[in-house]
Amino acid sequence: MSAPIVRRRDLQVAGLLAEGGEGRVFELADQPGMLLKAYRRPVPAAGLLELVAWPEVVRAVDPALAGRVAASAAWPASVVVGDTVEGNTGVGDRAAGVDAGTDGAADGLLIPRAPRRFSVRHRDGSVHLATLSYLTAPPGQRSAAYGLALPAPMSPERLGVVYALARLLEALQAATPAVGHGDLSTKNVLWSLERGPEVFLIDCDSAERYLPDGRLVDHGPRRRAMTPNWDDPAIPPGANPTLASDRYSLALIFLRAVGAAHFPIQGRQRSGEPLSIDFEVPPPALRARSLDADAALWDLCERGLSVRDPAGRPGAAEWAAALEQVLDDLGAMALVRAVWAAQGGGQPGPTPRRPATGPERDARDVRVRPVAAETRETTWHRVTARPAPPVGGSAAWTGRGQPRPAAARPSPPTRPNPLGPGGLGPPTLSQTITTLSQAPPVPVVAPARRALRQTARAWLGMHRRAGRTLLEPGHLLLGLIEMAGCLVLDVVGAILAFFAIALLVGPLLRI
Repeated sequence: MSAPIVRRRDLQVAGLLAEGGEGRVFELADQPGMLLKAYRRPVPAAGLLELVAWPEVVRAVDPALAGRVAASAAWPASVVVGDTVEGNTGVGDRAAGVDAGTDGAADGLLIPRAPRRFSVRHRDGSVHLATLSYLTAPPGQRSAAYGLALPAPMSPERLGVVYALARLLEALQAATPAVGHGDLSTKNVLWSLERGPEVFLIDCDSAERYLPDGRLVDHGPRRRAMTPNWDDPAIPPGANPTLASDRYSLALIFLRAVGAAHFPIQGRQRSGEPLSIDFEVPPPALRARSLDADAALWDLCERGLSVRDPAGRPGAAEWAAALEQVLDDLGAMALVRAVWAAQGGGQPGPTPRRPATGPERDARDVRVRPVAAETRETTWHRVTARPAPPVGGSAAWTGRGQPRPAAARPSPPTRPNPLGPGGLGPPTLSQTITTLSQAPPVPVVAPARRALRQTARAWLGMHRRAGRTLLEPGHLLLGLIEMAGCLVLDVVGAILAFFAIALLVGPLLRI
């Protein structure tokens, strides 16, 4: 366990990784798993010391919740005092003042470095942080731009990433005092699928703590900015985010990361426009009870994105319960158990509460409706451009500031090539667009195999759900009805399979 206070002169500061408006981030030669975040101006140490000690306060009450934070967040480990990294003489050695409990100031923090599994390697060999930005666009676009193979929209892997984030936020929100991160955005949430769905939350030193009555544990006013396009439209301009802002961000992350789309909704919400969102779901998955139009998941989206009623936004625990049910229905409990293992253990959560219906739901300012996903054939091409900053966020966490490949954009409709079927012809000096690959004919086997796998998952989820309902106290009749429905579905499927096999085998046997 790290000491809560570390003197600046006792650190072996190595290379500069990144810098921003608030400070600079350095590597430590003697502690490769930690980083030094040095502030440009000294800040009050009292609040930072309480933030460093917060996980131990939680551990005394619920070790499981503290374990989630330790496994999934770059939580500040020590407050750095003493000689300033900026080289300003006159700041002096403030360690004595902090130790004595006076109004001391801090020069920075020691924070954990993101493990390497929370990074991705582009086709050019460069390594970048695996931020949410990779999941908020079509996988084909990311494949064309960076050479990455990402899971399909609404896949169990994407659901598992949001499930892992919800369990982490549950730990932050369930503690006393509760913690609000304030900027859950594309740059601060990292993800990995190497050991199963995982998340790693960074920039936690900007978090605020809240008392049970919602009041802020205040150690001096400070401005907390949210990332544009990820901010809470219910917060007035110039105001700081709140606990309810984290709840809005979780709903927005679900839309963008699971749906693999941008969903630009904040501008319309600020203008007071009601929202009606169609969220695409693969047709086989729509058969799952936890994904039908009246499921708890869509109710959470509607309440979480509400600007009219920020106080009614659901907590992360409700999201974790609903997402766990969805993954169970899709036959992906192995991913759920992988999330538990990565975060220090877990067990099945409670059944999500029944969503609102009728006039109460009709009066909401946000409506989310699941619709069957349409099959689209889009070819993405990479456009050459001058180097740009990496999409993976600040280089402070990897030490590699290589420029990213140029962004990808959809290609125009296919037209006859005047140069013949061989391609684009010889390149010229005026050419600026480079085709990475010609779109091959859409294979038949892969989509059929994918559809068969999704159907099998939905079939398994329906049967497991019916079995659970049958065993629930007071739901015997409903369980029998669901089991009867599954039996009818099995009989119809067997008949169709028999006729399909007969049509294939009959001609061979000349029947």
